[in-house]
Order: sequence, then structure tokens, then C-alpha cells
Amino acid sequence: MRPSNDQDLIIAVVTATLLFFLFAAFTVVYFLVNRRKQKQHQLEMDAFKKEFEQQLLQVRIEVQEHTYRHIAKELHDNVGQLLSTTKMLMGVTEIKLGSVPDTLNTANATLSKAIQEIRFLSRSMDKEWLEQFNFLENLKSEVERLNAGEMVQATVHCSTEIAMKPEEQIILFRIVQEAIQNAVRHAGPTQLDVIISGSAEALEVKVANNGAPLPQNFHGMGTNNMRHRARLFGGTVHWLPVQEGTVVTICLPSKKTA
Repeated sequence: MRPSNDQDLIIAVVTATLLFFLFAAFTVVYFLVNRRKQKQHQLEMDAFKKEFEQQLLQVRIEVQEHTYRHIAKELHDNVGQLLSTTKMLMGVTEIKLGSVPDTLNTANATLSKAIQEIRFLSRSMDKEWLEQFNFLENLKSEVERLNAGEMVQATVHCSTEIAMKPEEQIILFRIVQEAIQNAVRHAGPTQLDVIISGSAEALEVKVANNGAPLPQNFHGMGTNNMRHRARLFGGTVHWLPVQEGTVVTICLPSKKTA
């Protein structure tokens, strides 16, 4: 009976040793895998943050270019024409008078200063517009322009506060603006509604139209940009065909928008 007991003891010791080494190996592997996952996650978060900052920089550049183009057009088509006409009339008056009075010289100098001030204003407006950008105000302006065409009746309904930084509001505006343009361009609706709501968990924007239904997985350069910009906030964009038209739902986690 004793040899059997010794044999059982040896088996028990070997088994315990193997289990110990297996447990130790499992612990080491688990630690290494977990550490690798954490490192990978940190790298992904760093890459995401860098991409987000690059996107914000790109938005700033786009806004600046858009602002300068808009101001340049307004100065050339409206204010510029008025000032040029005024200077021309003043020049004609100077020729007819022969001797230019001091008041006319003062007016001419004042006009030149006004032109310089307008040019200075055009260079400084882009930063102010970016810092004061308001998603809701710009969305309402977009809807007013749409309604002015008298082809689509558009409305905006907002039941929540947009607690986002100005540059983040610009990105959200670009997403919604693309949804509106896609609807008008591809669906041909007569009614379009933008519904904004929020909760402690997320901000939700729905763009609903009664035009031709779009596929749920509708793809294009614009829609890809919408998805990409939403992912920068950890959010999503979904297209849902309904009985009369399509509903685009943009959902951004509140923790990303604060």
C-alpha cells in the first residue's frame, strides 16, 4: 500500500506543479496581452485626438477661406462698386471745379481711409466669426435661404441647448448642412424638417424630408464626410427610409460635446 501512496503523492505534486506553471503562464500571458491592448488603445486614442485636432484645423482653414471669399464678393459687387462710383464722381467734380476746395480734399481722404478700414475689417472678421459661430443661428439662416427658393418648405425645431464649442458647432453644422443638401439634390422633397433634441447621454439631430426615399446605406463623398465627422465625436449617422421620404439621424454623445 505504501508504494501506491508514494505514487499518488508524486502524481499530486507533479499535477500541482503543472497547474502552478500553467496558472503562472496564463497570468503572464494575460498581463502581456492586456498591457498590449492598453498600449494599442492609447495609441488609437492619441491618433484619434490628433485626427480630431487636424479636422478642427481644417475646419478653421475652410472657414477662413469661405469668409474671405464671401467678403471679397460683397466688397467687389456692392461696397466696392459704391466706393468706386463715389471716387469717380469726386474726380469729375475736381476736374470741373479746377480749384479743389479743402472740403473736397478732406472728403477724398476720408473716403480713402474708409476703404482701408473696410479692407482691415475683411481681414479680421474670419477669426471673430469662428469664435462666435452659433450652430442654431446658422442653421436657421440656411433654412431661410432654402425657403427663399420656394421649392422646399423647411423648418427647424430645437428643444435643447447646444453645449458645444464654436469649432465643434461648425463640424456639426457641416454634417447637418450636407444632410440638407443631399435631400434637396437627390430626393426632391417639398417638405424638410430639422429636429434637434438632447438628453444626458446624447445630442440628436434628425433631418427628415418627404422626397424620394434613399437607401439606408446610401454612400457618396458627402455622406462619407458626414460619417467621418460624426466619428470624431464618437457619434453616428444613420439613414432610414420611411413611408414618405427619408430620415437622417445624427447622434453625438453628450460627453463628447460638452
